[in-house]
Amino acid sequence: MRFLVVFYLLFIGLLALLAQMILPAHLPFLSHVGFGSALIPLVVIYASLELGDERAPVLAGLLGLLLDLTAPPSHRLGTSVLILASLSALIITQTHRPESHLWHMRLTFVLVGTFAFLLLQYLFSQLETGRWYWPLSVWSKITFASLFNLIVFPLFFYLTGLPPRLAGWKPDYETKERTYAR
Repeated sequence: MRFLVVFYLLFIGLLALLAQMILPAHLPFLSHVGFGSALIPLVVIYASLELGDERAPVLAGLLGLLLDLTAPPSHRLGTSVLILASLSALIITQTHRPESHLWHMRLTFVLVGTFAFLLLQYLFSQLETGRWYWPLSVWSKITFASLFNLIVFPLFFYLTGLPPRLAGWKPDYETKERTYAR
């Protein structure tokens, strides 16, 4: 069951990638709120929080590779892999703490993780081109995409976690017995 959850999350990541590629073309207002780059970090953050081990950065690397392969030709292969795998590794260092699964900490992971991913992705693109141009529209898109993920994350986390939980899977943090004082 442990590896089926990884394949399930990879499938969810593929669906998210397709959604962020197709939906902004049909609904132009979504491109103004940064929807075209917001879903993959949300999947990686969810996977990192729920898996909580070495499977999450591997999944993040695979999703980053798929994101890089679908990016414009000017985008270097590997930047999303590096950023998403690092983000996932940072999050899983905190998943064994009981407070990391409270709603306000998840909210913080989503907001800071999405903002950091988009900011670093734009920074790498600026370094690749040798320019240093930061218009207000870039800051607005990064901010709106982070806020979009902040609004969508409770529903996304619930719907994404529902099928595995109905099949009997529980994250490791729910199955381990707590050894600290209550």
